[in-house]
Amino acid sequence: MYKLMSATFATIVLASGIATGLAQPATNPADTPNDGVIERAPGKIRAVTVSTLDELSIPQRIAANQQIAETGPSELQHLRQVIADTPRLQAALEDYGSTPSSVIAMTFDDTDEVTLVIAS
Repeated sequence: MYKLMSATFATIVLASGIATGLAQPATNPADTPNDGVIERAPGKIRAVTVSTLDELSIPQRIAANQQIAETGPSELQHLRQVIADTPRLQAALEDYGSTPSSVIAMTFDDTDEVTLVIAS
């Protein structure tokens, strides 16, 4: 099942840590030590996907809706800025045909996959 950082601030802090970790050159994850993305992260980020709320599973949708309800405008803007400043996250959005301004939530699953949730 998918898990969500319970506090929006934790999500933004995690996103800031991801920006630092993802901005570095890609290497074989097995050859690199823990890069310190952030201590509260579920682990190394293995993949980034982009989805609308409608495309999420029910548990993911519940978690994303909870995060959306708890996120203020300034926190959402900060999250979007971190995404825009992170090449790997930005590239995933571009591949989907979207932009950071459409991101409304970010979730993490048990396999260390980041899901950027965009408005439909």
